[in-house]
Amino acid sequence: MSWYSRWRTIVPSVALLLTLAGYSRLNGAADQQSSSTSPQASSQSTPVLRANTRLVVVDVVAIDSKGDPVPDLTADDFTLLEDGKPQKISGFSFQRASAATLQPSAAHGSNVFTNTPQYKDATCLNVILLDTLNADLGGKVSAKEHLLKYLSTQPAIQPTALFTLDTKLSLLSDFTTDSKMLQAALEEFKPQAANKVQDVYTAASPFAMRGAPTNERNQETTVNALEVLARALSGYPGRKNLIWLSQAFPINFFPEIVHDDAMPHSGKGVPFQSPFAAGIAGNPNYKSSEAGDFMAAVMKVANQLMNAQVAVYPIDAAGLSKEQRFSSIGTMQVMAEQTGGRVFYNSNDLELGIRSSINDGATYYTMTYYPDNKTWDGKFRTIAVKSARAGATLRYRQGYYAINPDLAPTKKDTDKLARDFSQALGLESPMSTGVIFLAGVERPSASAQPVVVNFAIDPHTLAFSHKEDGLQHIMVSCAVAAFSEKGSLVKEEISNVTAAMKADEFEKMMKGQQFPCKRSIDLKPGSYNLTLGVVDRNSRLIGTTTAWVKVP
Repeated sequence: MSWYSRWRTIVPSVALLLTLAGYSRLNGAADQQSSSTSPQASSQSTPVLRANTRLVVVDVVAIDSKGDPVPDLTADDFTLLEDGKPQKISGFSFQRASAATLQPSAAHGSNVFTNTPQYKDATCLNVILLDTLNADLGGKVSAKEHLLKYLSTQPAIQPTALFTLDTKLSLLSDFTTDSKMLQAALEEFKPQAANKVQDVYTAASPFAMRGAPTNERNQETTVNALEVLARALSGYPGRKNLIWLSQAFPINFFPEIVHDDAMPHSGKGVPFQSPFAAGIAGNPNYKSSEAGDFMAAVMKVANQLMNAQVAVYPIDAAGLSKEQRFSSIGTMQVMAEQTGGRVFYNSNDLELGIRSSINDGATYYTMTYYPDNKTWDGKFRTIAVKSARAGATLRYRQGYYAINPDLAPTKKDTDKLARDFSQALGLESPMSTGVIFLAGVERPSASAQPVVVNFAIDPHTLAFSHKEDGLQHIMVSCAVAAFSEKGSLVKEEISNVTAAMKADEFEKMMKGQQFPCKRSIDLKPGSYNLTLGVVDRNSRLIGTTTAWVKVP
């Protein structure tokens, strides 16, 4: 039976007593992250109670007329508005670029594995996404070469990860401050066969005569990749810069937003329509329900990225093109503006765009607020931040979708979460950090013994629901997927835990214990790679990590 089928058929209810027989605290790693002073970490240091409200996090990059950061603003220097109405700032901090501390990977012991973010005290993380899916051969070659050229200068960088989007999303290098490591990983990458081009000159040049190919499959693959990135980044505190090198941007996060100047050189008043919307409108076989589902998926992933404090930095890999690709450039511009990033296009100096994107946002302010408007209608709400400092230019996310935090999941939502979790358990999927945990793997000492995995989940990363019975409710699933040394799936198992805790039990757990979940898996003799995962079915956040085991 597949994991997806088991998700829908196995729902045991467990009366949970929080005694892990000495295992409830493998060590203090999960608690250490809650002591961080960063806004996101601070929000994780208290229980997440699902109530009719939500905390909105807004990162603000403030620069002066010379482009340098403005470091001395206070909360009183800012005014924050939602849909034009002033909001009370509940949290404020200044984040300055500093050296990040790498946490030792072996700190937990050889049989304990974790998805705790590996960099401590990192104020800003960079994710480079080399998109060769939405590109012709010229775009594929140009983007890779320019990125290699930038990395060859061995720049000093904040922790940076490198992903590629080809036929699927792939992690080339996890977060590192070593640009040589990123360069070596990129040199090994060979994109899939490109689309046909007109001649050899076109194949080797970014000056393509035509736009990059994009279609419905590319659009769906792109949305799925961004959703995976949002899951992977959600547990890292602070701002994340997503530097997206692509020749075409087939989706628009904000389809209802139209800017008069969204299409450069097109003149005032020219409406902007995203490529995916145009494709839907021009396809008679595309049913309206499918279009609505796709639009909803795009809006959802936009919200996930913004909630994870991700600012998008689109870089047009086409460089100076002979075509005026208004729709793609308009999409880039809106995407960057609305998430607080910057856009780079119509230039062959892609290295400058990459360098500027990586350096940008390393110094910023973070503000949080609880919206006064508690009507959650799913519509996009605008955010505006103003500064009393003359000459200061501000860059920040310009809104969010008002999705109801208490909305009960539908069957479609449950099925989607099951598929997402199954995908996250894949051996090639990047580590997800939405739910943080430690996992002790008890390796069998003799044949015919199961492999037992004890999960100790950080309760501060779970969404507890306070119901009318006065108890704190949680629904968690933990899973173990075993892969052969060649990478094929051998077996996967899942345990589901529902708990209803009294106030004293809940308080005790929040002061030091971890939330337990246990899963055993029977495996034949051999060596296996394991993917360990936890999903919080209240918040629908996912955490995963990898381990290994040898069965005698």
